[in-house]
Amino acid sequence: MADQQLNLNNIDEDASANNVTAFFTRTGKSQLSKFDKLVMFAGSSTDDLKSSIWSDMPKGGSSSNSAEDKLIKRIDKSIELEVIVQAIKDIDPTFKKIFVSYYISNNFHNTMWTDVCTILGYERTQANLMMWRAKVSFAYRYSYHEELPIKTFLVENAPNIVRTNPVQFPYTLRTSS
Repeated sequence: MADQQLNLNNIDEDASANNVTAFFTRTGKSQLSKFDKLVMFAGSSTDDLKSSIWSDMPKGGSSSNSAEDKLIKRIDKSIELEVIVQAIKDIDPTFKKIFVSYYISNNFHNTMWTDVCTILGYERTQANLMMWRAKVSFAYRYSYHEELPIKTFLVENAPNIVRTNPVQFPYTLRTSS
């Protein structure tokens, strides 16, 4: 597939933020997010990532596996995880705090959003805006990766198409013709 360019002037930021939410939100009986599953497949843990995200220090190596195919899969997932961690690191520190506290550190598992806002010292509307900006920033910083399973979190506005559900998890990139 040839390189595809995103038209950055035509990004649906609300749908892009919703894609980030879908990736980091814990669902189902296991209460694991797609991010949590990626971390596990990469042979890491969110505890390993916390210090890496906050300090910008490289994370420790992953444990090796004797089966070659498992090792290759783990390396591929580790590369994908590194791209995601770098996008998180690059979020403005003002917004990164609320994003990491809520999605990565697991400080607020099963805590209502209004309580999270109070604990972090923000009014709800302020926290909503900060979290939205963190998600949009993450989506832009992740950008586009042809070689990874998740190509992009960004969603381009489709011209002359009315969408009733704008959230589409972007395993493939939608481009305008």
